[in-house]
Amino acid sequence: MTSFPPPSAPGRGLVARWFGFALLPAAVVYGLALLLSRAGGIDNLELVIRDLAQTCRQPLGVGLISNLGYLLWMAAAAICLFTACSEVSRPRGRERELLLAGGMFSLLLCLDDMFLLHDRYISANVLYLLYIVFAGLILVRYRDLVVRLGGPVFLGAVLLLGTSLLFDKFQEALPIAYGPGQLFEEGVKFLGIASWLFFWWRAAAGASSGCQRR
Repeated sequence: MTSFPPPSAPGRGLVARWFGFALLPAAVVYGLALLLSRAGGIDNLELVIRDLAQTCRQPLGVGLISNLGYLLWMAAAAICLFTACSEVSRPRGRERELLLAGGMFSLLLCLDDMFLLHDRYISANVLYLLYIVFAGLILVRYRDLVVRLGGPVFLGAVLLLGTSLLFDKFQEALPIAYGPGQLFEEGVKFLGIASWLFFWWRAAAGASSGCQRR
């Protein structure tokens, strides 16, 4: 993954970067979203462009925890990827690799959570196995960095998120009613996402300060 060029004085280059890094990608995503939605059978495109709570005329609290979870996933991904690609913090070597891995992993988790990939499009068993392998590889390859940058927090986040995944997988076999079970599962998951964000925030700050010392 290449680094973004450092900011420069306003001029023709700035306009080109504005178009290439902001306007064009946004327009492509917007157009693809409309085309794919129409292809998926959504004739009323207002359902695609408007907020779901507004469309369904529901109170603000409907889906609030889920939406906050998306924001936390996105924040973790953005912090990692921005720091890894920044010309200001300039992390190098294994620290940069760790941040790139954390950013891509967080982005995958965010997309799965937002679009329910594990429920609708990809086998939950496949995705859950992928998550376990990904987290294990981070621990094995970057164990010393993880420990230095906040090992207990990383393990706590993995434990909380893993508990949520296991509860979701085996909830029907447990002697717990669906309502209370969902409250527990989503609560543990939310705590796990917050812990995940906290670890990667610390990791990005630690990698940046380490580069400045060098």
